[in-house]
Amino acid sequence: MKIQTDFTEDHQAKVTVEFDMEVLETYERKAARQLAKETRIPGFRPGKAPYNMVVNYVGEETIMNNAIDLMVDRFYPEVVQETGIKPSGPGALDDVKIEDSVIFFFTIPLEPTVELGNLDDLKEPYEPPTIAEEDVQGTLLAARRNASTIIPLDTPAKEGDLVFFTLSAVNAQAQEGEEAEIIQSTPQQVFIPTEKEQNETEWPFKGFARQLIGVNAGDELDIEHEFSDDTPDGDLIGKRVIFKVKVQSVKGLELPEIDQDFLQKMGDFNSREEIEDYIRNSMQASAKAEYDENYYNGLIDRIREKSSIKYPPQVLSKEEESVLDDLEHELSHQQMNLDLYLKLRKLDKEDFIKKEVRPSAIDRLERSLIKQAIEKKYDIQISKEELERHISNVLTELIRSGELEEVQRSLGERKFTQAVSILATEQALEEAIRLQLRRIAAPESLQAEEREEQSNHSEVSAEEIQTEQESEPAAEEETEPESEA
Repeated sequence: MKIQTDFTEDHQAKVTVEFDMEVLETYERKAARQLAKETRIPGFRPGKAPYNMVVNYVGEETIMNNAIDLMVDRFYPEVVQETGIKPSGPGALDDVKIEDSVIFFFTIPLEPTVELGNLDDLKEPYEPPTIAEEDVQGTLLAARRNASTIIPLDTPAKEGDLVFFTLSAVNAQAQEGEEAEIIQSTPQQVFIPTEKEQNETEWPFKGFARQLIGVNAGDELDIEHEFSDDTPDGDLIGKRVIFKVKVQSVKGLELPEIDQDFLQKMGDFNSREEIEDYIRNSMQASAKAEYDENYYNGLIDRIREKSSIKYPPQVLSKEEESVLDDLEHELSHQQMNLDLYLKLRKLDKEDFIKKEVRPSAIDRLERSLIKQAIEKKYDIQISKEELERHISNVLTELIRSGELEEVQRSLGERKFTQAVSILATEQALEEAIRLQLRRIAAPESLQAEEREEQSNHSEVSAEEIQTEQESEPAAEEETEPESEA
């Protein structure tokens, strides 16, 4: 067996393996014996037909193909071992040439490699946002609005009101012979927010609802807007659109008082302070999670720019499949599949994969490879205590979401335990890698947190001592015995 290895620019190995003809002949006879056992040949018991009879019955091509399969099974692991290649997945047999010898041509995807760049200048302050009190009150107000009573109004629409209307839209730049209608007349309702409450994702564009301030039932108005090329709605991209609004009614919201009935409905809270604390903590956790995601991805991307990352196309294809699987899982919760999603967005699947799925897959793959390199460079280990903490967190989240029993039932006890352990390990490792990145990029933030924890611990200890002292019975005062008169 002679082996020649050439490496390609796309991180694959082209391996040529040459065998003497005698090797092929040996495996042809093995293939014939195997086929004789599996094929009923008239006049012979299974496995007893001579070689020539098997050839005549199944054909030389079948025997040849089976012999090649047997040779691949036998010699491929040996080829990988002798070349010293570290494959990232199964290789492919591209071609076989049979002349004076037998030559196999393999393509083998190589294991991804990462050469980290210099991390010494990876500095970035770590400053998670703090939730402002007005944001807490705004969220509480939104909860009251959701629980409010809708009442009809005979006054012009103002901030905090609901407007019910029909909406249609036409392309103001439609050419002759081109369909001008973009949106057929459909019933709509909007809540008019304050300027601060406006959402960037408001449909059909930010500020639309506030243009209805002052309207009355029966009013008709045209609202013109020019959309940019990055508008998420494919029907509106780059167009100047006239929205035709016919107001049906204006209604107000009668907000509930923050009383015991409201507090119980919102989550069995006992006081306004308690629900405010819950809102504040939830918003803080959400804001920190979003900040962390952007902060650490930003650090990883800066490392990516300085590093050399190599991987074969097969690895990227697998990541693309993973991105699509995740998208389909998310769509299933919306009672939608990928085909319907693409149809609604008027996208071709291949174009969608090229423009949206592949960039996302590249980011995910390369960030993952950088994290693996950091884990290896700094020998990051997960302690038993950390793993147990994350297992507890995973189970708590499943219980909170109400999915625990369904997941257990669908996976079975053994697979469920394995899945929880895998997810907890991934989370623990992610946390440890992030901690290492902070040690590099913002060590002062960790020192500040340690000082704060020590300070809090000292305060708690002082309070405990004070409480113990106050709870101890006072010592009886000693009195001198009265002297006898």
